[in-house]
Amino acid sequence: MDLNDQTEEGFALLLALWVMAVLAFLAAPVFRGGQTEANLAYSSRQQSQLQEAADGAIFETIWHLLDGGGDFWIPGTAVYVIDESDTPVEVNVTDERGKFDINQSSQAELAALFSRVGADRTSASRVAHAIDEWRTLMPPEGYERNSREAFYKMNGYLWGPPGEEFQRLDELKLVAGMTPDLYAASIPYLTLALEQEPWVQYAPDVVLATLSDVQREDGRGIGDADKMGPIVLQIHARARGRNGSSFSRRALIRLDGPEQGPAWKYRILDWGFSSEAG
Repeated sequence: MDLNDQTEEGFALLLALWVMAVLAFLAAPVFRGGQTEANLAYSSRQQSQLQEAADGAIFETIWHLLDGGGDFWIPGTAVYVIDESDTPVEVNVTDERGKFDINQSSQAELAALFSRVGADRTSASRVAHAIDEWRTLMPPEGYERNSREAFYKMNGYLWGPPGEEFQRLDELKLVAGMTPDLYAASIPYLTLALEQEPWVQYAPDVVLATLSDVQREDGRGIGDADKMGPIVLQIHARARGRNGSSFSRRALIRLDGPEQGPAWKYRILDWGFSSEAG
């Protein structure tokens, strides 16, 4: 083999190596993209499985709460674990009857609560008044109705108060003057569809202190709850995946029926979720 042949072979080898390097460079993003899509598909599938498990646990818990027999679950006494598949779900049931009903509580009670959780008195009173405007039946077309809507538009809101009761707890975020910090601080003490004052035996310290603040000012005492009233409960179900991911479902429910024995109907008042990737 002469020198020219060796040179040509060497050049061909270099060219082949260069072509292979270019192809590898071009293929790398495609491979990475395919791998990323596969990971996303797996993650999405697992989140769907976790959501299905958590949602199923909510309705299984409702079944236990409606049961007056040996399978009855008592709210607030334990964390129940539902492990009927490969996805264990932890369930926590808390009694909401010690909280303020956002549709029934007075402006004074709401203002006192907001002050208790950190708002200054002026802001607390302003937000409590805005909540009352939100839930109070809208008057006929006229000055008062227009002034409510104009206030929201003037302050940059794209909506106005509907003039009807709150249907969901997170509607509070839409009320004029309600800040994220105030919402986060007060929401643990608020509920829906209780239709009466907080039950003292279920009330946390902040609620008891708020009731004391209000009733000290108007001279009233803390009254007894209506034991024939509805039972409002919050169910929190958290499903955990093997890779550390989780899906949490939160449901606020109302049970109607006798104080002792099984309830005869239920209604879901609120429905929310949160998730964590593994």
